[in-house]
Amino acid sequence: MTGKPIHDSRPTTHALAAAALALLLAASPAPAGEAEWKMLHEQATAHLQRNSLQQAEQFAREALREAESSLAPEHRATEQSLATLALALRLQGKQDEALPLAQRLVEVRTRHYGADDPSTGIVLHNNAEILIAQGRFAEAAKLEGRALAVFQKKLGANHFSTAAALHNMGAILLKQEKYQEAENYLRQALAAKEKSLKPGHLSLAHTLDNLSTALDAQGRQIEAEKYKRRADGIRQRATAPAKPGA
Repeated sequence: MTGKPIHDSRPTTHALAAAALALLLAASPAPAGEAEWKMLHEQATAHLQRNSLQQAEQFAREALREAESSLAPEHRATEQSLATLALALRLQGKQDEALPLAQRLVEVRTRHYGADDPSTGIVLHNNAEILIAQGRFAEAAKLEGRALAVFQKKLGANHFSTAAALHNMGAILLKQEKYQEAENYLRQALAAKEKSLKPGHLSLAHTLDNLSTALDAQGRQIEAEKYKRRADGIRQRATAPAKPGA
């Protein structure tokens, strides 16, 4: 096995994006005086659910403008609009546009809920993923480390959010060619995912791939191949046609 270290944040990005969207849909401000904002925001989240990302972005921008002008910069509606718009931009790969919104959201949630609240940890994690996509690995590591500390303290070692942060710490260290440190984080991520996900979940395959890369870079090809085969097996089972009557 040869090749450069890889970072694959698809499972963590999409899984946490789905969790973030669920939170957005579950928490709505009181309707009084907010009918226009609510209509726009509901359109944005509906388009996100349908993966109509450009339309989601458009409605989220309008919802944010409405919240800021009709309500207040610190209003719950403004916070939700920031989160929705940042998510729509991230899923389109518009990291440069998403970053200032995500940074503002960290400030808002820290003031509203505290620095060690899981909702603050989620936006720290999202910020880190944007910085990873921009190749700003040292900055990403600092934010992901903060998110990881929040998740471990508030959600526990075996929660999926903890696993996602561990995975990304390992991926960042792979990019920095710190292979032994990366291995340590990725082993923890794999253990947490095995406890928080069903067997055969594709997210496991991505952590297995990165762990294989970390081992291969240390000259431990036999171990690396074992994890690579396991990752390949998960992907093959996930894409295999369903048996009749299954």
